[in-house]
Amino acid sequence: MFTKTVAALAIVGSAAAYVPPMMSLSANRREVVAGAAAASVIAPLAANAKIEKGDAIKAPFITLFDNRGCEVKKNNYSGPKANGAEDDQCIKLTMESVKVSEDTAAKKLGEFIGLKATAVGVKSISGVTKKY
Repeated sequence: MFTKTVAALAIVGSAAAYVPPMMSLSANRREVVAGAAAASVIAPLAANAKIEKGDAIKAPFITLFDNRGCEVKKNNYSGPKANGAEDDQCIKLTMESVKVSEDTAAKKLGEFIGLKATAVGVKSISGVTKKY
């Protein structure tokens, strides 16, 4: 369904490129045709962006490494140095499956809809704060 819609919009967009403009905007005919061509290329890729029930859902996991002040020799990077604080920092990005237990999901749901005064896993120091 989505593919057909995008293809129809691409055809309308390419046809509109040859109609005399009613208002002069910054886009010219070449840009409109290029945009329609790009939409027709992207449509098949976007059609596969659905998740079936039971598929593993993956999310980006970002790990930050900060080695500032560490005396251990680092030989894992051989590129040019920036000569700044970022020479001793690294970011690792991986796509990993997310697994959450039903208990954790229920606790988070209760926290999100306001059934719990404090966050899950945080000990309450005092009672519920009064609003004046």
